[in-house]
Amino acid sequence: MPDGREVDQAELLGVAKDEERARSLLRALRTLSTGPDPKLREMATGVLRGDLTAEQAFTDPEYTAALFSGADSIRRAGERRTDAEAREAGERFGAWQEARSAGGENGDQGEGPGTPQPEATPRQAPQQPSGPWRNPGAPGLGGSRPAGPFGRS
Repeated sequence: MPDGREVDQAELLGVAKDEERARSLLRALRTLSTGPDPKLREMATGVLRGDLTAEQAFTDPEYTAALFSGADSIRRAGERRTDAEAREAGERFGAWQEARSAGGENGDQGEGPGTPQPEATPRQAPQQPSGPWRNPGAPGLGGSRPAGPFGRS
C-alpha cells in the first residue's frame, strides 16, 4: 500500500450505496485479495490500496471477466451437488445466520474500534429483479395481455 493505509467502507459508498453493502464489499475485497485467482487478487488489492476505484475495477473488462468466471464456477458446483449436500449446506447456513444474529459473528474483519457500528435493524428480503420476465402485473411487461389466438388472456 503506497501510504500504508487501506480504503474504508466510507470510500466504497459511491458504488455500494449504503453502509451495510459497503461493509460487505470491503469484506469481499479483503477475501479476494488473498484468494486463489491472480486477476481477482490484483483487482481487490488495487482497490484496497486506493490504486484504483471500485468503479474502475468493476468496469474493467479483465476484472469483470474474472468475477463472472468465478461466479460461473460457483453456479456449476451448486448444480452438481446432491440433495443431501444442499440440505446440509442449508442447515449450516441457517446455523451461521442464527449465530450471526445472536452476535456470535460480527463479520467485521480487521475493522478498528473507531469504526461506527450500524444500529441493529432487520434485513429486508432482496427485491426481485424487475424486467419483462419478473413483473406479472404491468401490461406490456410480461403482465396481463389481451386475449390472443391461443386462448390466453
